Amino acid sequence: MTWRKGNRLQIVKESQALGPVREIYEDIKQTLGLPYINVVYEVFGSYPKFLELHWQVMKPVLQTKCFFELAERVRADAYTRMHNYFDVPDLCARTTSMQFSPGAQQELSETVDLFQYTNPILLLITTAQLQAFDGPVGDANADRIPAQHPVFERKPITLDEDSAPAPTRKIFDDIKRSSGIPVVTSDYRAFARWPDFLRSYWETLKASRESPLYQQSIYAIREDAWNLVRELPGPIEITVAQLAEAGMDDDDIASIVRLNELFVDGLSSMVLNIALAKIGMEGGNLHTERKSETEPTQAA
Repeated sequence: MTWRKGNRLQIVKESQALGPVREIYEDIKQTLGLPYINVVYEVFGSYPKFLELHWQVMKPVLQTKCFFELAERVRADAYTRMHNYFDVPDLCARTTSMQFSPGAQQELSETVDLFQYTNPILLLITTAQLQAFDGPVGDANADRIPAQHPVFERKPITLDEDSAPAPTRKIFDDIKRSSGIPVVTSDYRAFARWPDFLRSYWETLKASRESPLYQQSIYAIREDAWNLVRELPGPIEITVAQLAEAGMDDDDIASIVRLNELFVDGLSSMVLNIALAKIGMEGGNLHTERKSETEPTQAA
């Protein structure tokens, strides 16, 4: 099932997964503390031979404290950049004007927290995988202390693109054009449960994207993740040659490499974007003094 830019992505949803793919999905959720399978792994699930080899190699890495500490560094970098260099309104106050109930506000905040936790993890995973196509990565001497991490139990309610009402589909199409990813990612589909919030969030985010600092920040986050992969417990080795030996044909291998490149680029922006939602739900930053004309520096 060859994938080329512009094609619709093939995915295997959790409800559709069977056999080994379903078993791996369950293992992913347990290992990462997630209540759902993200679209990244739904895409990987359409290449079952790749998914099996990828998870066999990556799971021991994701069970370490080191992995989650590095993900937190990516998360903190994105939060700092968004807070210091962009105008973020009080999105929580806006939900009040949208007549959100306290329960709906709480659920939305939990949903933001879930994706702020998930996106840096997925960025590190896909960045490590992208480098591992060319050869072993990671540090053989890195500590392998068992991980302790949050466990999210509430599964987000997401809206499928095909079943979304016309105004939401219009926003979805705009998101896909802007991101370059031919699928609406899980966070936007979860926010679509509250269409007024999705519209307000996307309008705010589009304004931030117009700043030259936005692309600079995405580049810095991507580079940060690229360098942090070297500190992961290694070696992480999932090469193109190994995929061929596992029985994948050349077209599928080319597709999965291209998709990983796409995910690394997309997730670099998603990590920054969800930081905007997090800050907005905390009251925004318009009352604080921020830098605006200088290039962001690397966060500690």
